[in-house]
Amino acid sequence: MIAVARTLRASGHVGFVDVNDNPMARARMNALMASAAIQRETGIETIPHVTPRDTTIMGLEGVLLGAHAEGVRNILAVTGDPPHVGDYPGSRGVYEIDSIGLVHLISRLNQGEDYVGKAIDQPTSFFTGVAVNPTADDLALEFERFDRKLAAGARFAMTQAIFDASQLQPLLDHYSGSVPIPVLVGVWPLRSHAMALRLHNEVPGISVPGRVLDALRDSGADAPAVGLAFARELVAAVRGTTAGIYVIPPFKQPEAALELFEP
Repeated sequence: MIAVARTLRASGHVGFVDVNDNPMARARMNALMASAAIQRETGIETIPHVTPRDTTIMGLEGVLLGAHAEGVRNILAVTGDPPHVGDYPGSRGVYEIDSIGLVHLISRLNQGEDYVGKAIDQPTSFFTGVAVNPTADDLALEFERFDRKLAAGARFAMTQAIFDASQLQPLLDHYSGSVPIPVLVGVWPLRSHAMALRLHNEVPGISVPGRVLDALRDSGADAPAVGLAFARELVAAVRGTTAGIYVIPPFKQPEAALELFEP
């Protein structure tokens, strides 16, 4: 993990690394602790995800204050994958609060008090991000929740992975062309038609446009190059309307994200 972060930073193309919090509801190294180690060892900025799925409010406050002491400042507050999709049968989520409540909790810490209003010794200075999905099935509900996240104190947003700039348009239209906070667009360079179909049909919240599916289907062995070309096209198209991108690389190949920036 540290070696990968060093490689990404040394490339000159990557300004931060994104660290998931027990993704797919499977036990992994705590994202906040992993982020502290990455920043300490490599100097690259991190965006750790934090979910209220696995920890009480008291526990969340404890790990957040510890991470702040270690220099972690960015937080992506997410609901997290539901426990039933993981590999711990019978596991149930804690969920004393949801992602909106987590944004509120972090905002209270930034104001110098805990969730119930008790003063802490010194205010934190977290920069809190939230997720938003411009391709959600129920856009009215998605944007209503996003508005509540903004009201709770969100400072930046990261979209679900999209594959065409037109998929971002509903979010831009909802805010008359200008989202109130910086937005990072999720870019996933697809490598095969089978992968694209699986994402489209089996992963909630992800929608792969028909033109992308058709092109990957017809490309045969050239599918990785076609998928990379679509990703580069997306990056160019959103450059003027968003604050940046984050790249979802192939499974267990994080360095492959750098292919997006090669000539």
